[in-house]
Amino acid sequence: MRLAVASSQVFCLYQISGSNFSHTSQYALAAEAGFTFIGMRNVLFLLLLAPLTIFGQDSLFLVKPYLQYATQTGIRVHWETTAPVKAYVLFGQALPNSGSVVLNDRAHASSENDMHYAVLNNLRPETVYFYQVLGILTNGDTLKSSVHSFKTAVKDSSAFAFAVFSDSQNNWKNPEVWKRISEQAFRERPDFAVHAGDLVDLGYMKDDWVHEFLGQGHHFMKTVPLFSIPGNHEHDAALYYQYMYVPQPYFYSFRYGNAEFFMIDTDQYQEEGTDMYNAIDMALSRSTAYWKFVVHHHPPFSSDDDDFGNTAYEISTLGDDEVRLLIPLYEKYGVDIVFYGHIHTYERTWPLLNNKVAKEAGVLYINIGGSGGSLEHSAPTRSWFTRKVKTAHHFGYVTVHGDELQFQAIDENGQVFDAFARKGSRQAQVRNIVPAAPVADTYKRLVADTLHVKLVAGHPNEQVFYTTDGTEPDGNSLLYREPIVISDATVLKAVAMNQFGLSRVNSFRFEKEKSYRSVKEKKKLSPGLSFGYFPGEYSDDDELFFGKARFTHRGGVPAPVFDDIPHQEQYWSAVFSGYFKAPASGYYRFDGHADHRLRLHLHDKLLFDEKNREINYAGEIYLEKGYHPVRIEYYNKRKGRAFLELFYEGPDIPRQAIPATAWWK
Repeated sequence: MRLAVASSQVFCLYQISGSNFSHTSQYALAAEAGFTFIGMRNVLFLLLLAPLTIFGQDSLFLVKPYLQYATQTGIRVHWETTAPVKAYVLFGQALPNSGSVVLNDRAHASSENDMHYAVLNNLRPETVYFYQVLGILTNGDTLKSSVHSFKTAVKDSSAFAFAVFSDSQNNWKNPEVWKRISEQAFRERPDFAVHAGDLVDLGYMKDDWVHEFLGQGHHFMKTVPLFSIPGNHEHDAALYYQYMYVPQPYFYSFRYGNAEFFMIDTDQYQEEGTDMYNAIDMALSRSTAYWKFVVHHHPPFSSDDDDFGNTAYEISTLGDDEVRLLIPLYEKYGVDIVFYGHIHTYERTWPLLNNKVAKEAGVLYINIGGSGGSLEHSAPTRSWFTRKVKTAHHFGYVTVHGDELQFQAIDENGQVFDAFARKGSRQAQVRNIVPAAPVADTYKRLVADTLHVKLVAGHPNEQVFYTTDGTEPDGNSLLYREPIVISDATVLKAVAMNQFGLSRVNSFRFEKEKSYRSVKEKKKLSPGLSFGYFPGEYSDDDELFFGKARFTHRGGVPAPVFDDIPHQEQYWSAVFSGYFKAPASGYYRFDGHADHRLRLHLHDKLLFDEKNREINYAGEIYLEKGYHPVRIEYYNKRKGRAFLELFYEGPDIPRQAIPATAWWK
């Protein structure tokens, strides 16, 4: 036996036939961390000069490893630890007759605080892999997860299956519904799952994510990747984006097999002409998938008894009138099924087209709202669009092969209570489509000097025409050839044209604004903000109550947070004041949200006034490098649920939470 000792710690790794270890990968990991080994046959030893603890799967994992965003060639593994750790994901393809798990590849983990993820790339399509998280703490201790498996996305021509969830939020009377639902769904062995929002009860409560959603759903999510979109209970909180991966906020799409899924955050504005509407229009127009599925939170059609009018004494609107604004896009581009939740029941409509039952020619709408929250009920009279309703905790299960689709609604006991089959996509019924409206390549709507605006069409063969004088464009207007220079207040209108006609008109209004100068320091500034606190209950319509404040407490805080402010549980306000330090001169965009109200002022400009805790409101401004007076006004209305988040982006600064180093007083 050879001995070579140069470390004050001990590391022991082993490979035993049938075990969950790959000693080669773990040797490399430990060696990279600075450990020195002695070897003896298949077992690696290091002399015990200092204690070393090898923790099991539960010891240091706040959130055990789970899967996100699977493609044919990659997948994401996420997890959270209770202490900083340098970690990797060891992985390997499942092999025939191997006699043991082989983990011969690894991916480095990216970490933010104690939250970690690794992207596994260069994988084979439609292939089973094993994976394990392995890491080393700063004190030399190690952690490892159990070995789990996953399968990459199937090839475009292959059959596949997926589960559909919504409203897994906590149920106080029946707190483990999501655990039972997700475990029941796993018994069906879907390839992946989609979730239509309200994953948790309160998006800014960490415990809701760690224990109620990820903890209860681990049996499912360790093997099955989940694609999600927020609901109103997520409050668009930063924790949603920490735990759930989305390629971009508010709207994204992904391909799986011969289908495309359009994931829409219906807590944002979706009227025609908004950024959301334009993005959906463009994405649907470009889709070449055979099947098209939409997933969002709010119901365009619902028979609920009291959410859209209390049917005990009045008529219901039978759904969310704002999300109905998207229906023309679903019908135009051949969407097959729209999945949603919000209402904690099950409801399937007839195929619908032009607000009528259309037998097999229309779009199907399915409310899958029973994955956890307290159940609701349908109105006592049947709606014109309803084909099946049921009050039960449940999930959806969809299988697809080529031009055939089968759907089942399954309750928490595994019983199928609704099912249908469909042959042929609505895509085949779509003919002679006029183009999607062209979009501007920038979301900036303020001009301090000049702005170069590109107009983008849905397809290369489409022509774009525009006007800048407020008139409606048509095929005789200016033909777009190069970026348009905007230097003053302008209304830019654009339309696209193909062989079938003109698109709707898109309008982009640009406002001229000065660049705000930094203030000269009258005194030496110190980090943080000043605050004033005052109690009291106010109406959302009271626009002046911040100005009428009589502070009962004053002081300083490092940032606009509540930890150092003595406050009551409900009905109180705080005003933070000081300076925002702009690191560079240029365009800035601020956004944020709170529970319950949030107003942000820079200089004399009100950037936004948020009264709805579910939407990120935003404001634009041009700032010179330096210090700028800021005033942040907050009002708490809900008992024990004080919450505020602020974000910004600027010159060479991607959107991020505003750091404490930006605040001065």
